[in-house]
Amino acid sequence: MKQELNYEIDLPTKSEWWRYFAEYRYFVDFTFRELKGGEVTNLSLPFLFCIRHTLEIGYKMNLIELQKVSDLHSEISYKGKPAHRIDDLHKEFELQMAAIIKKYNVKTDDVREYKLLSSDLAKFKSLLHKLDEFSFSFRYPVRNDGKTVNFAREVNHTKNASINFQSLKELYDRSMLLLTYTTDVVATYIGK
Repeated sequence: MKQELNYEIDLPTKSEWWRYFAEYRYFVDFTFRELKGGEVTNLSLPFLFCIRHTLEIGYKMNLIELQKVSDLHSEISYKGKPAHRIDDLHKEFELQMAAIIKKYNVKTDDVREYKLLSSDLAKFKSLLHKLDEFSFSFRYPVRNDGKTVNFAREVNHTKNASINFQSLKELYDRSMLLLTYTTDVVATYIGK
């Protein structure tokens, strides 16, 4: 028997990026774990939106912290289309990490591990970015012109717009590992 829901929830009064990231990540992990059979067919668009939004928050959370130790200002938009460009956020993340690796003379093994996970993060970002460049396509049936179908061949430049959730989950898991623990690893180099 299911336990009754707690319907009265106090929403956070502080805007903590880590909390938003953790809650969205928990939701995505929960959904991956609990989906049965073909349920993903009926949940694919809102689920993909939440996956993409988790990635966006993960980038922003990291950039805000990494710029504090890299001596390099991050360009993070919070308004309009640029606020949702995960390709731009990924470039900023890579710039921050390159500056930190150089500044703190990060160990070869840590750099190698970072590059492996970063490669998966780039693939994950590219997959989502190709289908939903501005965090719009997974939310609405048409582009912001009100006419063009989001997943039409002429829009996304592919034979057909499809996504394999098993492959997506594998990239998601490795990407979240990097976004969750990057600042912890960087913190071990500060003050040495």
